[in-house]
Amino acid sequence: MEIDKQKRDTMTKEKFYTKRWNNWLTLGLGIPTLAYGVFVLSTSVMSDFAGFIGMVALALVF
Repeated sequence: MEIDKQKRDTMTKEKFYTKRWNNWLTLGLGIPTLAYGVFVLSTSVMSDFAGFIGMVALALVF
């Protein structure tokens, strides 16, 4: 009985890679990146070079 409970409670690829998790990861990573992109392109608070470096850093992460 204990082994069956352990099998049910373990995290597998099939349980982890679900549509719900994919949607949360997409929103969690995409919204801040989109906000940064809009901020860099629409304001002149940062220099062009600093904005470019930030965009390159985000592109390397994703």
